Amino acid sequence: MGALKVNNVEVVNSTANVQSSTLPTVSGVTGTYGAGANGVTVTIDTKGLATATVNNALSSSFTARTFDGAHDGAYAVTVSTSAPSGGANGDIWYQTYS
Repeated sequence: MGALKVNNVEVVNSTANVQSSTLPTVSGVTGTYGAGANGVTVTIDTKGLATATVNNALSSSFTARTFDGAHDGAYAVTVSTSAPSGGANGDIWYQTYS
């Protein structure tokens, strides 16, 4: 297989390795995403390229659950360092790591 060139610049070499040094620099996306207290949203275009990334702050607080007339059953919410076990449909188990 031969090299892939764009405007006479080798982008993929003859062994199918992308030559990242020849790719254009994209502004606004470099950095670390999803670390610590952040989740990440990545936007992918129709070509499979990441076009945008956003850090989303994660919250350690819970929002109250509003039950309606059709779903007034008792649901258990468990936060533990143990692995989930037992429970019933509708229960929520958050496993934390320390």
